[in-house]
Amino acid sequence: MVGERRFPIGVLQASTPVSDAAVHVRAYFATGGTAAGTTLELRSESDAPFRGEGLEGRGLYIARLRLDKPGQWLAAITVQRSGGPPVTVRQPFSVVIASTVPMVGQPAPRSHNQTLRDVPDASYIDSGQPPDDMHDFSIADAIAQHRPALVVFATPAFCASATCGPQVHAVQQLEPAYRGRLAFIHVEIYRDYKPDPARRQLTQTVLDWHLQTEPWVFLIDTQGVIRSEFEGTAATDELRAAVDQLLAAA
Repeated sequence: MVGERRFPIGVLQASTPVSDAAVHVRAYFATGGTAAGTTLELRSESDAPFRGEGLEGRGLYIARLRLDKPGQWLAAITVQRSGGPPVTVRQPFSVVIASTVPMVGQPAPRSHNQTLRDVPDASYIDSGQPPDDMHDFSIADAIAQHRPALVVFATPAFCASATCGPQVHAVQQLEPAYRGRLAFIHVEIYRDYKPDPARRQLTQTVLDWHLQTEPWVFLIDTQGVIRSEFEGTAATDELRAAVDQLLAAA
């Protein structure tokens, strides 16, 4: 989407995550695309430091890019490890004017995700083993109570990216310091996975938020407005900085 965007990058070597590289990203706006060729205009660039706190080896490199036009873009991602030559990978991507997923500055959907009040036990609304303790509030509850909230959408047992469990654990690292001032809400991606996981369906809350991937983390202020969003995994220190900013503005 157009704007200042978080741009996560995973680096692998022989299928093993790499956490010690220097990563730099250049973002080019592409024009043309005809038989005469495509012109690339450098519009933004950023170093991408590694963020891995709390993610159990599933960290990412995070660039911050200014994507100021809708259309086709190209990211030139340069990776260099100590003693080795730089390697550049080029990745095309699209930028749209608006996203169907609620974004920063927009009202959060007032979703009535199920809580412990609605089910026999947490295993019905949390596929983690064991389930976590972030099921006391619905998003609608937190907004109605003017309570700032951290909402993590994740499915530990069925995650296509295998990063949902680590993301939940990274969020849990914040609970001791912030639980009295922040509602922690875990929304499971699926429902009806008990007793037959093959019969699972997307929860209504995921449909309300138009999510196509997982995990996601959103921070919502006391007025029900989204103040931060993180697509893909976000490390504990990255989340902590955003939470401190949210609470300082409350």
